[in-house]
Amino acid sequence: MAEADGERRSGEETRDAIRRIALKLFTERGFEGTSIKDIADALGTTKSALYYHFPSKEAIIASLVEDRRADLDDLLEWVKRQERGPDLLRRAAFRWLDTVTEERIDGMRFAMANRPAMKRLGGAGEGFRSGIDAVIDVILEPGAPLEVRLHARLVFEMLPAVLSVARDSGATTEQIISIARDAVRALVGPG
Repeated sequence: MAEADGERRSGEETRDAIRRIALKLFTERGFEGTSIKDIADALGTTKSALYYHFPSKEAIIASLVEDRRADLDDLLEWVKRQERGPDLLRRAAFRWLDTVTEERIDGMRFAMANRPAMKRLGGAGEGFRSGIDAVIDVILEPGAPLEVRLHARLVFEMLPAVLSVARDSGATTEQIISIARDAVRALVGPG
């Protein structure tokens, strides 16, 4: 795909641009209300060029979900290397929040606005929850009480909760992350 200045993007840059534009359109118009042609038009390319990188809209979403799952896997590996202690939940929670980008916020907005499509696409939210459960299993002592597990879950669900509450408020990504950090801080202490 050509850039405005005549330079061509690398394959990875093109894939990132497709994912970014598609996510924006899926969030604004809905997954079902956005066609491959819409995405190609917004990128200034053809459907054929887009199909070279992604065979379908579902493949675009799957690649975004895979990236976030890889982030969770990275967090899990990091947690496994840490010394277990009372501050591990706090450190892990802030490490997780430190990975949040505009694209990730957009992905969460998409998932919230397109729950039926996400469910049909394979329950990506369930995969996220099982990934967080795996992280929590390493952080907490074996046999931790239900209340402790739910507290840990709440810590990791704070960003989606803030995003849900802030929907239609006009809050920026920076404000959403800041509020989520404040809420996590209130649950686990400074970090």
